[in-house]
Amino acid sequence: MLNAVALLIPVFLLLVFVEWYISYKRGDERYTSGNLAMNLTIGAIDQIGSLLYFAALYFVMQYVYNHFRLFEFSSGWYQWIGGYIAVDFLSYWYHRFSHRINILWAGHVTHHSSELFNFSNGFRTSLFQGVNRIAFWALLPVFGFSPVALVIILKVSGIYDFLLHTEYIPKLGFLEKIFITPSHHRVHHGKNDIYIDKNYGSTFVIWDKMFGTFQEETEKVQYGILSNYTDNDPLNAISHHYQYLWNTMKAVQSWPQKIKLLFMPPEWKPKNAVANNSIVRKSAQISPQLRQYAYFQISCSATGVIAMLAYKDFLSITEIILYSLLNLFIMRNVTRILNNNIHPDYEKQELNRMLFALTFTFLSVFLIHSPVIWLLLFFLLISVTLLATTQIASEKINNTD
Repeated sequence: MLNAVALLIPVFLLLVFVEWYISYKRGDERYTSGNLAMNLTIGAIDQIGSLLYFAALYFVMQYVYNHFRLFEFSSGWYQWIGGYIAVDFLSYWYHRFSHRINILWAGHVTHHSSELFNFSNGFRTSLFQGVNRIAFWALLPVFGFSPVALVIILKVSGIYDFLLHTEYIPKLGFLEKIFITPSHHRVHHGKNDIYIDKNYGSTFVIWDKMFGTFQEETEKVQYGILSNYTDNDPLNAISHHYQYLWNTMKAVQSWPQKIKLLFMPPEWKPKNAVANNSIVRKSAQISPQLRQYAYFQISCSATGVIAMLAYKDFLSITEIILYSLLNLFIMRNVTRILNNNIHPDYEKQELNRMLFALTFTFLSVFLIHSPVIWLLLFFLLISVTLLATTQIASEKINNTD
């Protein structure tokens, strides 16, 4: 059957397009092509990873439900209402721990590292955050909540979370006293002193008020993270705090200090700690032709990922792996292009990579008999043609100069 959640992604993309259009007409620069590509690529990596970690989550919850549950609900009404409240309560604590424990922050920081705040931030979730959640959500079936109901509730809660990422929805009056609103969530994403580690709630605001972490939006929000980070590569966005923890653990001699680092807050620094910096690569001038090539690539690849997620039940494991790796490989590369994160000879290197991908996919035709392979071949052939044209145009410009 079709994956219903994947079919919601085009709806989210429509909201992103509407918000981008409003931003464009107003000229307030709340979107850039590079930032949008970053968010889409990180989201694609997470959605493909969720095929595994949601299966693992369901397996763990089912095991706990069958062997360790203390209660059993006889009413569907209690199952859904109680389940949503329980999920929201646990979400608050998981979210709070994710900001105060280094090893959990490494999986969550990706969501906070953008300096822009818009609907596309809702896609910006590290797959490691999904993996980290498994241990927390495994607690819920102990209290008798059905794993099927919990998975559905988590998906619904995720939809609500997505809608919180916008600057265009103002404060909502009395609803601010009941629900987490976009205003509350803007505070949560702020790096202003008064906003740091505030408003962890997902749907209901009561948990923040009950546990002393509520902060109203009172001043203009500055988005991003406090560490020296450059947002120009999706893989770096996902891995940079893990790299910091690994490098610091190698620099610290004491094993107690190494272990302590993993469980202390992000601002805690042991002796001999390394700088928490992201990798900044050389930039080259991006030609209009290369930028157009990147727009074509990101549009086709994002559409391809959505199609793969929607029709995954009709595809073999081999097709899913090949399709996913190729599309994510392309999305990562063009995201670097749109963020000016490339070397001067990048076009030649990219052409070589695409020729290799085209050759590899062509050879796969003899092993995998599937319409998917022919679709990939057609896409790669167009991509190689566009890139070759782009390189020829650039060489003519350079020769003229």
